[in-house]
Formats: sequence, C-alpha cells, structure tokens
Amino acid sequence: MKDREPNPGDFEELAEVTVQKKRGISIVWIIPLVAALIGGWLTYKTISEKGPMVTITFEDGAGLEAGKTKIKYKSLEIGTVKQVEISQDLSMVNVVAEFRNPAEPHLTENSRFWVVRPRLGLGGISGLETLVSGAYIAMDPRPGPSARTFTGLEKPPGVTREDKGAQFQLRAENLGSSAPGAPVLYHDIQVGRVLDYVLDEEGEGVFIDIFIQDPYHLRVEDTSRFWQLSGFEISVGAEGLNVKMESLSSLLTGGIAFDTPAMAGGSGEPSQPGTAFKLFRNFSSIQDEKYVLTRPFMINFDGSVRGLSVGAPVEFRGIKIGIVSDIAVNLDPNTLEIKIPVLIEIQPERITTTQVMQSQIMQAQVSEDRYAVMNHMVQRGLRAQLETGSLLTGQLFVGLDFQEDLPQKELIMTGKYPEIPAIPATMDQLRRTITDVMAEIRRLPLDEIAKEILETVEGGNRLVNSPETQNAIHNLNAALGNVEKLTGGLDQQVDGLMANLDKTLGTVQKGLRIVDPDSPAAVNINNTLKELSAAARSIRVLADYLEQHPEALVKGKQ
Repeated sequence: MKDREPNPGDFEELAEVTVQKKRGISIVWIIPLVAALIGGWLTYKTISEKGPMVTITFEDGAGLEAGKTKIKYKSLEIGTVKQVEISQDLSMVNVVAEFRNPAEPHLTENSRFWVVRPRLGLGGISGLETLVSGAYIAMDPRPGPSARTFTGLEKPPGVTREDKGAQFQLRAENLGSSAPGAPVLYHDIQVGRVLDYVLDEEGEGVFIDIFIQDPYHLRVEDTSRFWQLSGFEISVGAEGLNVKMESLSSLLTGGIAFDTPAMAGGSGEPSQPGTAFKLFRNFSSIQDEKYVLTRPFMINFDGSVRGLSVGAPVEFRGIKIGIVSDIAVNLDPNTLEIKIPVLIEIQPERITTTQVMQSQIMQAQVSEDRYAVMNHMVQRGLRAQLETGSLLTGQLFVGLDFQEDLPQKELIMTGKYPEIPAIPATMDQLRRTITDVMAEIRRLPLDEIAKEILETVEGGNRLVNSPETQNAIHNLNAALGNVEKLTGGLDQQVDGLMANLDKTLGTVQKGLRIVDPDSPAAVNINNTLKELSAAARSIRVLADYLEQHPEALVKGKQ
C-alpha cells in the first residue's frame, strides 16, 4: 500500500502558532539566590559567633596540640587552642587560643591560666582525668580590665575563684614540714592548706602563705597560735625519753596546726585576711615564747657535769624557771684548779611574787640593782645543785632550792655574770661517802681480825668435840630421864592430894553452914579455904609446867 500524498486542504485545518517573548525573572534563578542567602547567613553567623583570640605564654608546651587542646572552666569547654609555636628567642611557648563569646567579659588582666596534667603532691594526686582525655588549659576568671595577652602559670594556683575562705601569712625560721600542699589542721581536722613560701629579704626566715576554708577562717583570731607538725617527734632530755606521734596523715605529709586559747584575753573577733602570725617549730616552744625577759647567772661546779647539756632545764622545786645556755671548762694555770662554769638564763616572769616581793623588785629596779632579789634569796640559803632527771638516759639538770643548814653566803658579783653558790651533786656526795667508807675499811687491820676470828672458830670446834663435853651431854640426858620419872610420881601424888583436899573442903563447908557466917571463926575459916584453894591452883600449875618442862628441875625456869 502506497502512502498518500498530503493535499493542500489538509494544512488549512491547523491553527496558527504565535510566538511571544516572556517578561520577568526565570524560576531557574531562585535556586542560586537561595544558596547565596544561605551562604551569607552562614558567613554572618560564623563571623558573629567567632570569639576573641588571645595569646597565652607558657614555659613548656608539653601536652598542647593545635586544634585539639581545649580550654575549660568548671569542666566545661569555653575555648580551643588554634596555634602552638615557639617564641623567637626560644625561651617560651606561645599558645594562640580562640574563646567563645560568653567568655569574652572574663578575659581580664587578673585572669589566670595553667595546664592541667597529672600531678603528685602533698595534697594527693590531681589531674588523673587527663590520662584519658589529654591535657587541657584551665581558667580562673577574675574581675579587672580587659586583656588579650596572658602569662600562664606553671602550676595550679593554691586558691581559685570558687574557694571560699581567707589567706594568712606565717613567718618561720625554717620551712620544715610546711611545703606547698601540706594540710592546715584545727583540732586534727583539715581546714586549709599551705599555698606557697618565699624567703624574707634578709634571708633569715621564711614567709609562708596559707589558706583556711570557710567557715573555719573565722576561728583565726589575733591571739591564735600556729605551730609545725612533724608527725613524729622524739627527744631525749632531763625529763627522759619523750615520744610524740601525730596522726598518720601528719606523719606522711607534715603540716601546720593552730588553735586559739580560751584564756588568751583577745577581742574574740576574727582576724583580717592577710594577717601575719609567727609559726613555732612545735607546740612545746609556744610556752617558752611567752617569757622574753631573761637574767644570766653563773654557776661553778667542782665535780663532773657528764649528762648536762645546753638547753637542759633549770628548775626550782620541780618547776622550770630557765635553761642552761652554755658550758665550759676553766683551768687556773697557777693552782691547776679546774672548775666547770655553767651559764644559765633564768626567766623571772615565770615566778609570781607577793606584794612585798613586788615592792622589793620595784625598789631594785629604781636602784638599778637587778640582782637584789636573787642576792636576798642566796643569803637565805638558795644553792644550785646538779640533779638527775632520768635514770634511763642519765641526763642532768640544774636544781635550785634553799639549804638553810649551810653557812650563809651572798651572790658573787666579781665576774662577768653574778654567780650562784653551788653544792655537790647527790651522786657526788654518795660517791664521796662511799670513798670515805672504803678508806676507813682499808685502814682496819683486816688480817689480824681474820686471824682472831679463825682462832676463835678453831677453839670452839675443839671445845665441842672434846671428851669432857661429850660426857657432860651424856650425864645431862641421864639427869633429864630421872627428872621425868620424878615428875610422873609427883603428878600422881598431887592428884591424891587434890582429892583429899576436895573432901576436906566439903567437910568444912558443911560445918560452915552450921556456924554463923558473920562470926569471927567463920570468917577465918573462909579466908583459910581461899588460901588453900589458891595453893591448890598453884600446885596444879606447877605440876602442868613440870610435865611439859621436866628439865626445869635442873636448869630452873627459863
């Protein structure tokens, strides 16, 4: 079948198409426009949310990485390290960090930064979380003028913004156990810690900064006392062996303790932050610190002072009133006499006085005679003597007491220091007594005495073993046998005599019932009967004694 060719009439039936040009923006351009708006919004948002850039300088950059190390406050991220580079002089590490906008008001000159790493100190182990998450930079925001350049701390600060309490300063001769991080205790409760220390300008002491937490900082008053804790303290002195042990934590870390005496007489108001206090080396030294007035005296001892050391106490009837400050040896080249001068320091404030004594002291001060009272006491018999403080250690101390039976003396004022008369020590007196006794024993004729004793013993031995003594003993045994036989017969006779006597007394009593009891005959008979009764009792007693001691007939009653 062949295709039909189109006819002209077929095209007349189609409608005519008219092409017109469209006006306005094509919908195709909406997509790039929306993308541009989104990009602009994102750019604005990025620029508007971009925080401030700061530079922090550290001495060491260990653990810091650009883009990874975070800056945190209260364990929340507030910034990121963007760049870590060495300074031009190679002495420092410059860290460029970007903070979020909320942190911008807190970037002040007083704000502090430090790197948190694992650290081991007296206060324990800190920063253990960085073993997993890595090191980070911590921030301690503080008010002040705005800043963008900071110098980082090489170790965490002792006190941050979150810590509530007060800081105080202590002055000590030595640092001792007060290293940073050591605890501060109040009644064995940790209430603070040691922050830092620095030498004073003269280099003769140490200033120690401590922090006490709230509310315990209100316990610190101007009369409070601070002392060092060594944990374990042992001393050997005139009092013997003294061992003192604190808590286990103090034994390991040491620390500082303080208290406020109830009888100190303070105002009772808390001390202002930053107040300075003296730090004592131990608790016992606090008592000695109260007495600042001292009077030096010299004592010359003739005997040995072995066991006496510098610092030994000077006591008056068991009460400490001073210490030994120096010991020397004094040799006279002319007479070769040796003396042991001992310098002591007496603290007169330890001695309370009556009104009469106080008036004497005031008069002595007016007359510039500071030793008038001591001279008066020496005149009354005050003497110095070495005494044993401990038999275990052999330590000695100087004892002062009145010896009224000694000759009267006065305070010796010829030397540099006034001298208190001394008497020999008790042990020296004992040794001298023993020496004198031994000397007397040596002077005795011991050989002659021993010879006479030996001759006496030999004579007694010959007397005991002689035939005459043996015969005398044999005859004495025979005599004792005869006495025993005689005693037995006498006993039988006494029994018969007592029976007859009883019968006689019965008969007499019957007769007396008939006779008038008030007649002279009746009275005489009654007295006679009483005497007979007493004689009978005596005979019975004699018989009993002879029965028990038949040898009394020969030797007599012992």
